[in-house]
Amino acid sequence: MVRGLYTSAIGMKTQFKRMDVISNNLANVDNTGFKKDIVVSRSFPEELTKRINDRQNGFPNNRNIGRMSLGLYIDEVYTNFAQGSLSLTNDPFNLALDGKGFFAIQAEDGTERYTRDGSFVLNSDGILMTKEGNYVLGENGIISLEEQGNIRIDEEGNIYLNNELVDRLRIVNFNNPESLRKVGDNLLERSNQSAEIAFEGKVLQGYLETSNVNVVQEMVDMITATRIYEANQKAVQTHDETLGKAVNEVGRV
Repeated sequence: MVRGLYTSAIGMKTQFKRMDVISNNLANVDNTGFKKDIVVSRSFPEELTKRINDRQNGFPNNRNIGRMSLGLYIDEVYTNFAQGSLSLTNDPFNLALDGKGFFAIQAEDGTERYTRDGSFVLNSDGILMTKEGNYVLGENGIISLEEQGNIRIDEEGNIYLNNELVDRLRIVNFNNPESLRKVGDNLLERSNQSAEIAFEGKVLQGYLETSNVNVVQEMVDMITATRIYEANQKAVQTHDETLGKAVNEVGRV
C-alpha cells in the first residue's frame, strides 16, 4: 500500500518536470534558432522481493515473492538540435546556418559561447553583436565594421565590406552537440565531451532560422502529461484514504 503511495508520488514528480520542459519550449517558440528540450524517463530497475522473518504453520516461510518496480523517474533532459525552417528577412545582418553548426559568441565574462540565433546588429562603434549585447566572433576575434558601405557575407561566412574581405565568421560544429548546455540568452556552453569539428554547411545572409518547436505536438504532450499527473494524483488520494481507514477504523476493532 505504502509502496503504491510512493510510486504514484514519483509519477507526479516526473510529469511535473515534463510540464516544466514543455512550458519552456512553448515560451520560446518565437525565439530565433531555439532548440527544444525533450524529457527522457525510464523505469526504476526491478527489485527482487522476498518474505523476511515470516512463518507459516510454525515453519519458516522466507520465500521469494517476485520482482517489482517503483515506477518512472527522469533519466535526462536532452536538447533536440534538428534544424528549424528558414525565414527570409532581407536584413544583411540576419544570418542563418543551413547545416549542423553554431556561431561563436563572446559572452560578457569573456568566455566563448555558441548559438544558432543569427539575428545580429551593429552597435554605435560598428561592432557586430547579438541583440543581447554579446560580441560575434570571427576568425580574428571581434568583428569591426567601422566604415559605412555594402556588407556581403558569402556561404562560407566570409564578410566583405565594399568587396574587401574583413574577416570570416567563426562557425564551429561538435561531434556530440547533445552534450552542450544551455546557459541563457539562447547561448550554449561546451563540455569536456564536446570535441570541435569543421562546419560543413552554408551561411545564408538575409535569413533567420526559426525554432524547431512544433506547437501542436507540444500541446498534445502537455495534455498527456496533465492527464497522467491527474491519474497519479487520484491514486495518491486513494492510498491516503485507505491508510486512513486502516488506522481509524480497522485499528479500533
